Amino acid sequence: MKIEGEIQQQQFLTPHHKVGMNIIFTANWLLNKIAVSLKPIGLSLQQLNILSILDGQPNKTATVNLIRDRLIDRMPNVSRLLNKLMEKGLIIKERNPSDQRVVYIKLTPQGEKVKIRGRKIFDQITFEIDNEQAELLNNLLEKIRE
Repeated sequence: MKIEGEIQQQQFLTPHHKVGMNIIFTANWLLNKIAVSLKPIGLSLQQLNILSILDGQPNKTATVNLIRDRLIDRMPNVSRLLNKLMEKGLIIKERNPSDQRVVYIKLTPQGEKVKIRGRKIFDQITFEIDNEQAELLNNLLEKIRE
């Protein structure tokens, strides 16, 4: 459906205004679709992102700062997300013995299993564009961020 119909707006002031609204609306639509898909395993997209970051690190371990820097959604509440993952037994926190300010986050075996399930769910989310259209859209979105 066209953005005008989705948000019940007859017209936009400029094509740039329309594209901005379209990106915001589509991002929220996609985030909702992902949230609904991940809900059965009790994960948010941000939590899955953290588990994926850890899975890609040597020894499945990273500092809090590395995780913060690599997150897709760079929000200030990383500590709260990490605490929730720790409560679920998906990660553990270890302090650096020589510098207590440095905290290492390590993926647990249970966390790795949940990450694999979450990734399978995430990878099944599709939308109706072909590979060529996806590549064009990726290029245009990257151009916007230049």
